[in-house]
Amino acid sequence: MEAPILFAGGTGIVGREAVRAFRERQPNVPILIGGRDLARAQTLASEVGNASAIRIDIDRPRLGLGEADRLGAVVMTVPDEGLNGLVHAQDLGIPYLSMGNWLVEVGAEMAHFIRRPDASPVVLASHWHGGPAVFLTQVATADMDVVHSVAVGAVVDERDATGPAAVADMERGAEGGSGVWAFEDGRRVWLTGAAATREFRTLDGRALQGRAFSPYDIVSLQAMTRARSVRFDLATAESSNRSRGGSVATELIVEIEGELGGRPMRRRVTLEFGKGQAALTGLGGALALSTVLGLEGRPAYPPGLYFPERLMEADWYLSALKAAGAVIDLGEHDPSGPNRATTQEQGA
Repeated sequence: MEAPILFAGGTGIVGREAVRAFRERQPNVPILIGGRDLARAQTLASEVGNASAIRIDIDRPRLGLGEADRLGAVVMTVPDEGLNGLVHAQDLGIPYLSMGNWLVEVGAEMAHFIRRPDASPVVLASHWHGGPAVFLTQVATADMDVVHSVAVGAVVDERDATGPAAVADMERGAEGGSGVWAFEDGRRVWLTGAAATREFRTLDGRALQGRAFSPYDIVSLQAMTRARSVRFDLATAESSNRSRGGSVATELIVEIEGELGGRPMRRRVTLEFGKGQAALTGLGGALALSTVLGLEGRPAYPPGLYFPERLMEADWYLSALKAAGAVIDLGEHDPSGPNRATTQEQGA
């Protein structure tokens, strides 16, 4: 029998969505749903099928599992605080995917990878919603000669279901005593006070005051575009979709400034997902997991250190989001010349 994929924290809000999204894409791959509450894990296992529940403890070596337990991959949908999930995956030589850590914590994961670079594929997928802002930016900047700045605005609906683990995660990524990490005028900076706030406009045109946030998107966007300024701001408010009479939704607004053919260029690309933030995050994680395992019509990835944008092509990734119902607007505006037509695409 094929070794099962372990979803640690699989009964949490994001964990459940990751399990469901992976099962929808990969109906024949066995799943282990790991958590402390075995009854909740068993309920989800019965729902998705070809799955079993297992009690784990993320604070213990091997996650509390026996030495004989077979696994095909370890997926941490909760913070891997003691790095026990990563160490266990490396010991077994199987893929590891993390969805619950923040940028300031990445040094611990990198240290383990550096010591054993040939042990496992290590996927750091703790980007906001698993990385759509990075893929949107990749598409939007593909023809630009220079990118000067990238500013991401994220809206979480105030009625969107968020569990205690997700709330704790967001608090760790927000402003603390030393501020929030960003890039400004070509330098790494810590934003505090008024500098850690920014106004941006929602999809329906309302002005929101966002707070600086530091997911992995910050470094992915700077490395990809080499922009001198990169920041990410998060606001909790009524989503544009709900304000229009629809369901709770999550949305992303990416504003880019650069040059094309020697002329200033501004672009604004957006994404709206009407199933909420946890569903989009789970889907992003499932896409990265399927890809690194070699289940998306391409070979499995060898041992290495990966961000989602190094595993998947942007067009393929965004097409998968649209197929799941995302609305993606790739419209652009060049203030020094004529406007191009706005292109809006929606999944069936």
